[in-house]
Amino acid sequence: MALDYDNSAFYYFCLTMLGFYVLPASYYAACTFVKAFDLFPTKKRDERKAARTSVEAEKAQRLKEREKVLSAGYLGHLVLLFFAWLVLSYLVYLVAFDSELARFDPFLILDIPTNADDQTIRRSYRKLSLKWHPDKNPGNKFAEEMFMKVAKAYEALTDPVSRKNWEDFGNPDGKQALEVSIGLPTFLLDKQNHYAILVVYLGVLVLVIPGIVASWYAHSQKFGENNVMYETYSFFLRALSEHSTCKMLPEIIAGAAEHRQAKAQTRKKSLDDSATAALKEVAGKLRGVMPRPRFEHPAVVENNVLFHAHLTRTPLQHPALRRDLDVALGSSMRLCEAMLDLAQSKRWLQTSLNIIEFMQCLTQAVWLKDHQLLQLPHFTSQEVAHATKGKHACKTLAEYVQLPDDQKKGLAHMDDKHVEDVLTVCRLVPRVETSFVLACEDEAEIAERDLVTLQATLIRHHADERDVAPPVHAPYFPA
Repeated sequence: MALDYDNSAFYYFCLTMLGFYVLPASYYAACTFVKAFDLFPTKKRDERKAARTSVEAEKAQRLKEREKVLSAGYLGHLVLLFFAWLVLSYLVYLVAFDSELARFDPFLILDIPTNADDQTIRRSYRKLSLKWHPDKNPGNKFAEEMFMKVAKAYEALTDPVSRKNWEDFGNPDGKQALEVSIGLPTFLLDKQNHYAILVVYLGVLVLVIPGIVASWYAHSQKFGENNVMYETYSFFLRALSEHSTCKMLPEIIAGAAEHRQAKAQTRKKSLDDSATAALKEVAGKLRGVMPRPRFEHPAVVENNVLFHAHLTRTPLQHPALRRDLDVALGSSMRLCEAMLDLAQSKRWLQTSLNIIEFMQCLTQAVWLKDHQLLQLPHFTSQEVAHATKGKHACKTLAEYVQLPDDQKKGLAHMDDKHVEDVLTVCRLVPRVETSFVLACEDEAEIAERDLVTLQATLIRHHADERDVAPPVHAPYFPA
């Protein structure tokens, strides 16, 4: 049995393939739009997004203003989706009015009501058969097809057997045999199009598909675990050592390949004179804080300045510098985890502890010589000095959190809202009790070269047993 190319089947094939893109893409676009403008707020979402302090509310507002809902990518997606819907609508129109797939309806063909009598049926048949007669429309294939349809419709309404076949099987000729065809357009059979089709086929098969696969493979080969580039691991391996201190880590993370590539892309639109001047001004303020640089790469130097500005809470007035810092901080935790994995694989205990301390500093925007109480909202050096002297003085944040609220110092010059912010953060600070037991199986004492089992027990007192620990309070960290 020979198979023919069928336009109607091709329409259905295109509808199916296009639907796989249009429906999920429309849902994504609608959800993104609703989420961005908060059109249908829910109680669960409000509770999740609720700011616990005023500084968290300010941070949420900054992040919301920074997000670009109508970004170039989103707008491009909407334009593509719009044209996809146009094509989909056109295909639906073609399928609905296609003669090969349309349902056979004799009343519709003869243009008569369903309750028409025999005289009305015969009158309409004579009129339409004369209109579409092949002798009056020579060479018109559509007229020939319509003439045959009119005759078949008249037969279906006047002949009892044909009418029963139409009512039972939808066709006056009775049950039809299964027809199989190829779901490709008929223009592919036109000999004039064969060379063009062959060129397109070879181009897609030989150039486009291998190019996409090669591009994806080349890009994926650059990344290792946790989506960190192998070049970054290589740089960390050279820059880190068992003697790496916490002061050295901002420059090391600034030299990650991800940061250097991001700078290379942004330098295509090089910083204007005002941004460069602002960066030099910030570097001047940090002259006594930053150690002497080990690397002279421009991107490393710039990121090193930005990281130190964040750690010392030095304000960045230029929007380009703030944007670059947010991008660097966005990947900082992932890169710190990569440094930590590398240090642990080398069994560098002190370096691992320094990396953990550096991660905490990045999260809270405090540096080595800063007091722990600066992690509390609205606390400055003045409040820290008051809280660390005199009666009920506290040297650490843990001591301050454990004090009763009426004994906490440093709140005298704050208004009620700021005081409530401080007390809220004190309730959010993790309070964990730890205990450790070292034991050697079947041995009363531990001797050299024995296999030792370490059992660690952690009990948290700041959250119920079945509750999830609340998110950390980090108003300076853009995440």
